[in-house]
Amino acid sequence: MSVIRTENLGKVYRGGVAALESLDLTVEAGEVFGFLGPNGAGKSTTIHLLLNFINATSGVAYLFGEPASKAASRRHLGYLPESVNLHTYYTGRDLLAFYARLQDVPVNVRAGQIDDLLQLVGLQEAADQQVSQYSKGMVQRMGLAQALLGDPELVILDEPTANLDPVGRKEFRDILLNLKGQGKTIFISSHILSEVESVCDRVAILQQGRLLRAGSLEELSRSPGARVVVGYLPGAATEALAATRARIDLAQGQATIHCPDEQVQRQVSGLLERYGVAVERVETEQQSLEEIFFAAIGKEGKA
Repeated sequence: MSVIRTENLGKVYRGGVAALESLDLTVEAGEVFGFLGPNGAGKSTTIHLLLNFINATSGVAYLFGEPASKAASRRHLGYLPESVNLHTYYTGRDLLAFYARLQDVPVNVRAGQIDDLLQLVGLQEAADQQVSQYSKGMVQRMGLAQALLGDPELVILDEPTANLDPVGRKEFRDILLNLKGQGKTIFISSHILSEVESVCDRVAILQQGRLLRAGSLEELSRSPGARVVVGYLPGAATEALAATRARIDLAQGQATIHCPDEQVQRQVSGLLERYGVAVERVETEQQSLEEIFFAAIGKEGKA
């Protein structure tokens, strides 16, 4: 059973603005799933549909096999919104205790769970300060601690590092890896690609409300092209290769010929054989998440 599943999920706002179109998506138990897209792509709309904050125009969303419209589907879910608003007159510890009571966290485990969460998000030393004295990054980390109360199986994070500095983002990645090690399912919406690439098992790329690509980073990073590495490259061979779509890099006495697809690779191989150039090795091209992302949204036009 998938933890998250959507079928033909769509949302049209007043005025006929289509924020989401026919989204089919699955997130499996125990994986960290990155939900990517530029601003206005429909990421927050999707999350609001999953949380039943808004009603779908078409299709259906499921959490743990239950329709997202049923309250029971959210019993094992924690949520960190993009903008965290907390009761600032509480201390950090008292605030978590207040939320723990709202969530019916058993009395006999509340104090221990709160201490563990404060330790996890690095706020144990500020636990007895008023939240009004917290920085934006501290508020964001307190929001994460609140989302993890009750030990949820699924955690949905909407732009979770928006208010964190580089050190805070590194610490946040470490927290996500910790949660992943505990077997939790994490659905993270972000536009910071380097963070997603370092923690996610699978990703989906959304643009203008439509799903463009989805899969594991390994699957999406595969390129039809290759790098052909040779030693000495005669001038005549270089001129012949320049007439193809291959790109040549010269460095440290070697030439690396980048072939964007199999057709060009065959052309390059034929030309190298014709000019008697020995091939040292052939390497498969691998795309970074940034390259995957911009290749996907570039086909659809930037938002």
